[in-house]
Amino acid sequence: MILRKCRTEDDGTVHAVLIVFVLVVSALAGRQFFMDGTNFIVQSFLDPFWYPGDQETPRRFFAVVWTTAPVRLIGILFPSQIEIATIAYGLTAYSQIALPLIITITSKLNVATKSLIITLFVSATILLANFAATELLFALSLTTLFVVYSLNPALDPRSFRRLAIGFFLAASYEVVVLSNVILAIGTYTSARHGRGSMKSARALVAVLLIALPFQLICRFSETTIPSEGVFHWFVYAISGVFITVLLVAALSFKLLERRVFLRAAVVFVAFAIPISLLFIPDLIGLRTREFRFAYPSRIYSAGITVVIATLPILLSHDLFLWPSRLMDWFGRQPLRDLSVATLAGFYGVSLVASLDAYLYRDRLDKELSLHAGFESVSSCDFCSQPTKFGLPDLSHPPDWPVYSMAHTLKHPELPPVVMFSPDGSSNVSRETIDAFMAHQVARRKRDGADLQDVGRSANKGAVSVRQHCCASISPVIAWLSPAAY
Repeated sequence: MILRKCRTEDDGTVHAVLIVFVLVVSALAGRQFFMDGTNFIVQSFLDPFWYPGDQETPRRFFAVVWTTAPVRLIGILFPSQIEIATIAYGLTAYSQIALPLIITITSKLNVATKSLIITLFVSATILLANFAATELLFALSLTTLFVVYSLNPALDPRSFRRLAIGFFLAASYEVVVLSNVILAIGTYTSARHGRGSMKSARALVAVLLIALPFQLICRFSETTIPSEGVFHWFVYAISGVFITVLLVAALSFKLLERRVFLRAAVVFVAFAIPISLLFIPDLIGLRTREFRFAYPSRIYSAGITVVIATLPILLSHDLFLWPSRLMDWFGRQPLRDLSVATLAGFYGVSLVASLDAYLYRDRLDKELSLHAGFESVSSCDFCSQPTKFGLPDLSHPPDWPVYSMAHTLKHPELPPVVMFSPDGSSNVSRETIDAFMAHQVARRKRDGADLQDVGRSANKGAVSVRQHCCASISPVIAWLSPAAY
């Protein structure tokens, strides 16, 4: 018994270390510098008061502030350190994965409950981590922490932590309209059955329910509907794949309960499958879609957020017996093996995505150094189709201006460049681009740089891009055209 307890505690420590390791590697590799992550980093770095233009109300305010606050501070204090800001953004974004997992692993919950929470949480983040900007990660993280503290009240005896969590959940993500109501029901029901103070429960319920009117008011106050158009067959297919894999894995571990070697082999396979993508060039498309799946996988992650919120209700013996009986039938060991396999898959996906992100950013940095002024992505062969060069395509049309602006901030010794996708779409306003280019050119002139040195691709395709993207060119932009260098 003592040896088994020590081994379990050691396993918890090992997983905590591995979680921190893969997430720090992810941040250093720039895995968070993708899609909305790029936009959040660059725009927050340039303007400490920036807020996403497609969020006219503060419906996701706390989530945005959590990840971008360090970026804004670095932008004010160290305006030339975009790389440090990128890493800081990654660390705060990935802390939303690390903190709930480590707190859950080190909690005193029984093994079956702990394993179930870990499995659900990791399955919801295994691809969502590729899209670190999503505010859903904030809601998922806080909801999981609230549930862990509810199931193990010794971690939060006076409910102060849950009160803070309930407050920050209000402006995190729209799913809290449903998940917070479920958390409130579970909290009240638990107090009614004598587990916890009714006074504390009423305060928690009141704080949790703030999210309902807040999010509804924000939703109907905006001209654009959040998440409009995201429900289509593809997101349901991803959800089906996730659920099927978890069910098959759970049944497999149940059948292999007495076969230690085969159970270990299944865990190894969960890690090896994503890692194998690195050694099979023909699977480069799958590695690319490993990032692409991140955005639509939000629907599955939102669903898991709701499921995790129901656990205090489902696992209450005063209300239901069948969930606990089902977990007893599976057994502690199969559920624990399932959580370990899910973590192994998370480690594998994290390492593969981190390496892909690092190699892509490194090559893109070299390619952008050959360009200057306003350019079309079509003038850069690698930018247009990186898969032909053996690397995944981590670009997104509206992100090209911020990708190139980040490169310019990172390399002030090179001529500034702003690249546009062929359709001219951009997450950055024209005013911001104008001010950015004017500032970069002025700084180079102030530093005595050679403005004629613009790289071999400076003029290639620039005129067509300006005609397409900048129909009404201001005098500033006319002066900033490649021909002026």
